[in-house]
Formats: sequence, structure tokens, C-alpha cells
Amino acid sequence: MGFRGPNPKPRALQVLEGNPGKRPLNPLEPQPSLRRPKCPDYLEEAAKKEWKRLVPFLEAMRVLTEADGIALGNLCMQYALLQEAQTKLRKTGLLMKTRGGFIQQSPLVAVVSSTVDQVNKLCREFGLTPAARTRIQVAPGDSASGDPLEDALCD
Repeated sequence: MGFRGPNPKPRALQVLEGNPGKRPLNPLEPQPSLRRPKCPDYLEEAAKKEWKRLVPFLEAMRVLTEADGIALGNLCMQYALLQEAQTKLRKTGLLMKTRGGFIQQSPLVAVVSSTVDQVNKLCREFGLTPAARTRIQVAPGDSASGDPLEDALCD
């Protein structure tokens, strides 16, 4: 039998949100370093391109750690698959004719639908959707750049 209830939020997210439930935080939660994970070699070119596009955003948001390589790789793979399926669907159309002469929906519609769902779920894991970002509050002393000198000069 699996775990019950929704997935628990990471401690860093609870701290950023202000721990509204006032439940005790897990003091033993692992804290991976904020180093950039290595891009997996098995990613296709389109997925690697998305990796290179996303990493700077995630680093600036301070949500990317060295332990996030697999999840980010999955997001990039799903996004590349979504792009490929949408391109093929655009060329072939929403409907297709079977050997028996019947008209039916293209199987690519289901592929696009499921990959959109997976991409959205993985984006929420990294705070890349508007709804996911509304749940995070950055403390006034924190900065997006992480450099106090840069923040003082930019104010």
C-alpha cells in the first residue's frame, strides 16, 4: 500500500511560505546543495535545448539543486515529446481515416494531452506556473540574485 494524502512540501518551501499551519518542520530533512545538476547525456537535442533554457531561470529562483537532475531531465524530455507530437499533429490533422473507412480522432491527440499534463505537473514541482508561484513568499531580506551588493546597487 502506498503513501496516503498529498505529497508533503519540502522544508524550504514551507519556510518560504511562512509555515501557515505552524506544524513542526522536519529538522532532519536532507538539504542538497544549490549546485547545478549535470545535463543527462541521454536527452535528445530538443530536450537539451530546453534544459539550457530552464536552468538559468531555476537558478535565479533558487529552486534548483544538484538532486533535481532527474526531475528536470524528465521535464525536458516530456517537453521535447510534446513539441514533436504537436508538430506531427499539425501536419496530419486531428482526424484520420481508418482502413475500414471510418473517421476517428488521431492518436496524437492523446499523446499531446498526456504530455501536456506531465509537463504541467513537472513545472509545478519547480514553481514554474503562476499558481505554484503564488504559494511561495520570499522573505524581505531575501533577494532574487543572492548577491547583497548587486541588490543594493539595483535598488
